[in-house]
Amino acid sequence: MALQRYVLGGCVLALLAIFLKYPAPRLSTRLQAWKDRGSLMSYKDRNIFYIREKGSGSDGVVVCLHGFPTSSFDWIKILPKLQQLFSHVVMLDFLGFGFSDKPQSHVYTIAEQADIVEKLLGKLGVSQAHILSHDYGDTVALELLARFNEQRLSFDMQSLVMLNGGVFPNTHHPRPLQKVLLMPVLGHVASRLFSYPLFCRGFGEIFGEQKPSKEDYDDFWAALRYNDGDKASVGVINFLRERQTFKERWVGALTQTNIKVLMVYGPADPVNPPEFATHFRATVPRQHLAVLADWVGHYPQWEDPGAVGEQLALFMEGLAAHRS
Repeated sequence: MALQRYVLGGCVLALLAIFLKYPAPRLSTRLQAWKDRGSLMSYKDRNIFYIREKGSGSDGVVVCLHGFPTSSFDWIKILPKLQQLFSHVVMLDFLGFGFSDKPQSHVYTIAEQADIVEKLLGKLGVSQAHILSHDYGDTVALELLARFNEQRLSFDMQSLVMLNGGVFPNTHHPRPLQKVLLMPVLGHVASRLFSYPLFCRGFGEIFGEQKPSKEDYDDFWAALRYNDGDKASVGVINFLRERQTFKERWVGALTQTNIKVLMVYGPADPVNPPEFATHFRATVPRQHLAVLADWVGHYPQWEDPGAVGEQLALFMEGLAAHRS
């Protein structure tokens, strides 16, 4: 009898998930316009989505690396400021994210995502670039930085600006769903039962006071669901294991590098609470930490794009003064 109830409950949950999730949501006018701005690059028979926008600035090329579980769309609010500062802005969706391919049986690694960044910049003829990263993108940026320190990166990394991310595993607090996705069997089940209401609830919790609007939630969810990306998340989540495995390499890259680094930090972040700022200052005393208003959470480029833009502009001014 207990087994029958268990099976029945599982069937009800599965049917409920299907009802809540399918068909996949249509792209809004805003999100479709973002997709239309981009192009595709082939990488090992996979398609990688990217956007290259021209700017009016004099600070060269900036490459934007997005977070989990979102996409290059994260940068839409700060793009005008980036175009003021830089001559070109390059944004991509990592493999398994956004409008890029999302193979479900793929072994996702940070090293491969770094390879993709290198290939894209080679394709675009970019030999020098500043890096702007967030969350998952911070980890990819640290792998690129490690390669740069080893003098085996295919482009010259001119500077690195990071936004809230799990740079230090000991101060990083994964969300409950992320922990579930790491579980061998339950993770696969959870990725298929994940629904829009659950997404909105969990995703909204990592923002500070400035929560996403209904339109924002819809667009984030549609980009996640595109190409069945919700099902690929159980593979993508491997980056949490890798942060532990490669802790010495990636944290070491940050502490040993000679390039200028800025961390822009929103303190109302349950993933990286205020202890992160203390640890950053102690671990990387030569680099700069900019703490935003206490109401800014895990997505500062979305919650307070103006403040992020101001910090970035000040940082670039400092670089220019240092060069002269």
